Amino acid sequence: MKRLLWIGTVLLGALAPAQASESLIARTAEPDGAAVGPRAETGAGLPDGGEAAAASGVRALEEAPPAPERTPRPATAEWDAAEPVRLARDRSGAACKARMRREWLRIDCAAPSLAAVRTLGASAGEAWFSLDQNSSEELATGVSVVFPVRLGDRRVIEILTGTSGYRGEMGISTSFVISEQWLDGDAGPLVSVL
Repeated sequence: MKRLLWIGTVLLGALAPAQASESLIARTAEPDGAAVGPRAETGAGLPDGGEAAAASGVRALEEAPPAPERTPRPATAEWDAAEPVRLARDRSGAACKARMRREWLRIDCAAPSLAAVRTLGASAGEAWFSLDQNSSEELATGVSVVFPVRLGDRRVIEILTGTSGYRGEMGISTSFVISEQWLDGDAGPLVSVL
């Protein structure tokens, strides 16, 4: 029995390097050699959805986190001068754009028939939602989600789309999920649109 266990251990040990080389998870390192952690990468070596944003010089949110000071929510006019930022993961394609003003993040998403936005969970803080509705349509075509990004925050926000089913039945489905976390010990916040 011990012999079979040892042979199994040797075989698993021989397979581990081959499996590690096929993995899509890579470890990045700081200039001083300290590992940052796992990060899913695409073929170009940039985080999901980050190729175009990196080429245009848009900074990554987690690489340059906001200052710890607490400021009031920006007025609507202030968002016109807000800095575009790249999120840790963006699976929305070009449907969502992120902008930063002080420690406040605004994510604008466009999709046909947006029906609702809801917070699934949050540790602290507040979030504001604004649906953009065309006067000729019953359902909105865009949404703006605004929330502060502060150390210790965690939140999950779901954006729902209206769907029509068999025989005209109406329903809702999830279009996007926004996830934000900035835990103690993290270099910066991780914000994703999935």
